[in-house]
Amino acid sequence: MNIRSNINTLKILVALLLLQCGYAFSIDSSAIKKAINPKLPPLPIEETGNVMILPDVFPETWMFVDETSFTNMFGGKMILLDVAETRHSKRIKGTADKNLMGNFIQAKTRPEFYIMESFHTRGARGPLTDVLTIYNKTTMAVIKELVWKDRRLQALPRRNAMALSADEKFLYVANFSPAGSFTVVELNSKKIIETIETPGCVLTFSTGIRSISSLCSNGGMLTTVIDEKGHLKSRHRLKPFFDTDKSPIFERPAIIDGIAYFPSFDGLLHELNLSGKVAKHITSWSLLNEQERKQNWRPGGLALNDSDEQGLMYIIMHSDGHDGTQTQGGSQVWIFDVRAKKRIKVIDIPNWAVSIALTRGIKPLLVVTNGELNLDIYNPESGELIQTLKDFGNISPLVIHKAY
Repeated sequence: MNIRSNINTLKILVALLLLQCGYAFSIDSSAIKKAINPKLPPLPIEETGNVMILPDVFPETWMFVDETSFTNMFGGKMILLDVAETRHSKRIKGTADKNLMGNFIQAKTRPEFYIMESFHTRGARGPLTDVLTIYNKTTMAVIKELVWKDRRLQALPRRNAMALSADEKFLYVANFSPAGSFTVVELNSKKIIETIETPGCVLTFSTGIRSISSLCSNGGMLTTVIDEKGHLKSRHRLKPFFDTDKSPIFERPAIIDGIAYFPSFDGLLHELNLSGKVAKHITSWSLLNEQERKQNWRPGGLALNDSDEQGLMYIIMHSDGHDGTQTQGGSQVWIFDVRAKKRIKVIDIPNWAVSIALTRGIKPLLVVTNGELNLDIYNPESGELIQTLKDFGNISPLVIHKAY
C-alpha cells in the first residue's frame, strides 16, 4: 500500500469517527474500495465476557504490590505482579481496588485475600464508612463485604495492620479511634465476632494458635487470648523491652519461625517469641560493629525488612544516621543469619531503597522500592541488579507482599 492509499485510509477512519460523533458529510466510495484489501483474511470473532482464572497456587515470583496512590489517597490498588517477567505486557496478573490507604493481607491456605478500606459518601467528603472486602484470589472477584462498626487503623500501609490465626480460622483487624482495639472475623462464616480493646496498644501480631499480640506505648507488649468462638478469654502484659524515648523501635518486624525481630532506630535488634500462647522477650543484640556505630549506620525505610524461606533477614541500612533519618530508607541492604547473630552479606542499592521484600522459593529475588518509586529486582546471591520495573500503574508502591 503506497503513501496515497495510507492517507486515504486515514481519511476514512477519521470520517467514520466523526460520523459516530454526529457529523455528516460525504465519503468517496472509490477511496473505500481502494483501501480494502480482499486478499486479507477476515478478522476472527472476538469473544467477550471472558473471566480469566489464575492458578490455585501462585508462582514463586508473583508478588502483591501495594500501590497506595499516596498523592491523592484515592484509586489505590493491589497489583499482582510477576517480578521475574521481562516482558512488560505480561507482568500484571490482576488488580484489586484499595481505597484511602487500605490495609491488605493474603491467606496461605484459603483462596482469599482481604482488603480493609474506607469510603466517603461524597468522594473526598461526607460520612466515612470502613469496609472489609473479601476477594477470591483466582478470579479477583469480591466474595463478600463487611461494613465495619469500628474505626479501622488508617495509616501508611504496613504488614501488621491485619493478621491471620495460625490455622486461618480467624482474621484480626487493627482499629484506632484513637483508642486501640482489634476486631475478630470468623472466616468460615465470614462474620464479625467481636471487637476487643487493647488499652495503650496497637497492631496485630498473630501469636500461638489463638492469641494476638499488640505493641504498647510503654515499650511492652499485650497478648490477647481468644476462645474457639473468637471471644476474649484473657490478657497478658509483657513488661517493656525497649526504651521508647532513648531507643524507639520500628513496629515492623521480620518474623522467622515464630520469632519476631524488631529493629530499633539506632541498630538494636529485639527478639520476641510469638510461637507460644503469650509473647515473650528473648534477647536484644546490635546489628552494628564498633566502626559502623562510629559511622552512624542505622536502619531506615517504610517496609524496611523482610525474610526469605531460608530464614535469613534482610534490612535497609544507611550511614550518617540521626534522629529523623529512620524514615528515609538507605543505600544498602544487609543480610543477617539471625540465629547466628551474624551479618553475612551487604548489597549496594545505587537507586536507594525505601521498602524491600523477598519472593518465595529456594532462590529468592530481592524486590526494592527505589528512590524513584519504581521496583528494582536484585539477585541477592550476587548482588546484581536484574531489571527495573516501571509503568505498571505505579505511583507509590510502598509495600510489597509475597503471593501464595
